[in-house]
Amino acid sequence: MKKRIISLALLSTISATTFAASSTFQATVNAISDAAIAQTTALHFGAMQPTLGAVCTMDNTGAVTGNCDAANANIAIGLITVSGLIANVPLNVTVTGASGTNVTFASTYDINNATAAHDAIVDGTQTAVTTNGSGDNLTIDVYGSMTVDTALTPGDSYTAAYTVDVTFQ
Repeated sequence: MKKRIISLALLSTISATTFAASSTFQATVNAISDAAIAQTTALHFGAMQPTLGAVCTMDNTGAVTGNCDAANANIAIGLITVSGLIANVPLNVTVTGASGTNVTFASTYDINNATAAHDAIVDGTQTAVTTNGSGDNLTIDVYGSMTVDTALTPGDSYTAAYTVDVTFQ
């Protein structure tokens, strides 16, 4: 009987090591590059009246209305290009206007080349987008309104900044 218990114990020990296995595997990740943001076309409202409270509004076609010269040759929608993206990446995009010297800019913007349409987004609104299946550059059309905060000197140029923020979700 004693021999039999030792044999069973020995067999159990041998069996456990005979059928055990161990392997090491690798986990892989591809690092996403930071997006590059560049101004392709500068936003320009043309010329506007210099009086306090004057407002010049630009629509998504580049047409201006309000207290501005709609025929001015300098009028241009701002075009921002976001490059270095890969396909099907979720991002957050925000465009925020600011006050400058004597004027304030409030942005409105469209995001192009994403998986869905994102048009007429209001200043400072964070918008979730996903790059398209080809990983094409996103383009952002920037327009909106410029308001005179303090009377302007005729013939001088005035600016107000805006920030384009692109972050991964």
